[in-house]
Amino acid sequence: MYERLKIDTLRGLACVLLIAYHVIGFNAETGLKLSEGALRNINDTLVFIRMPLFTFLSGLVYAFWPFSSGGTSFIYKKVRRLLFPMLSVGTIFALLQALTPGANSNEIDWLTLHIKPVAHYWFIESLFIVFIFVLLCEKLKIFDRFDKFICVFIFSIVLYISPVNSDYFSFSGFIYLLPYFLFGMSLVRFNFSVNISPVLGLGLLFFLIFIITLIFKGIVPYFEQRSLSSFILGCLGCLILLVVGIRFKPLAWIGSYSYSIYLFHVFFTAGTRIFLHKLNIYDVEIIFSIALATGLLLPILTEKILERNYFTNLVLLGKGNKKRPVDHS
Repeated sequence: MYERLKIDTLRGLACVLLIAYHVIGFNAETGLKLSEGALRNINDTLVFIRMPLFTFLSGLVYAFWPFSSGGTSFIYKKVRRLLFPMLSVGTIFALLQALTPGANSNEIDWLTLHIKPVAHYWFIESLFIVFIFVLLCEKLKIFDRFDKFICVFIFSIVLYISPVNSDYFSFSGFIYLLPYFLFGMSLVRFNFSVNISPVLGLGLLFFLIFIITLIFKGIVPYFEQRSLSSFILGCLGCLILLVVGIRFKPLAWIGSYSYSIYLFHVFFTAGTRIFLHKLNIYDVEIIFSIALATGLLLPILTEKILERNYFTNLVLLGKGNKKRPVDHS
């Protein structure tokens, strides 16, 4: 159930969904500036799968190599892997967004930069807080027993559906991600395994597509992002995708570079859109296809270039040596 090829395939799928989201834009004022149409509606509907899948897989992978000892070392590794790139790449992104004509936004509050998260880098900041929370739970041995874990898991769900919000240090993002991370972690930590036949797997996949289609068509109401319904749908979607066991090597290859793709894709998707507009190319399908391809492939090339130098490898990629680390992100 937890084969590396399957996990990396799902990471690759999550990358495709994320880049498509940023190419299209999170509203009618960003990206392709679409207020309606199939791409707009599909993009909005997949909010229930996109970031939950990234976080669920992070929890799953963490559980293979969980914290055992050395809290200071654990925190340093997370600071290096998560916060170094968030601060460096996120700041570069903010600068380019402020200075580049045609960018979606050029209004940056420099006094609260990273205190309030920069664009999609909120995920990295929130995930860092998730790891600190998990470390505290590990220190208190809360995850050693299933009954204690369930109490924390229920607490995370209650917090998830609560009105508690704060942009500072992406605390709202932490609230959003935590239960998905714990759900993914629990499947490995407590040895939950589901083996299904290919026929049943195909049926479950069609069931998930059916539910998403109902939401897309407006037959099932659109849920609030932090509602119990959206959480159940997100967990169900992640679990179905995992047990179905999709194996696709091109997607798995992309998934193995998921962190670099997350860090750098916006530079290339936005750059592609601006460049094509300069060439008077405004066809939505053409821009979407080319930007999706550049957003997937050029960050991989960027990683291969940056990892050749110790400084850029450390500061921009968060890697302390030439060997690629186990990626919980």
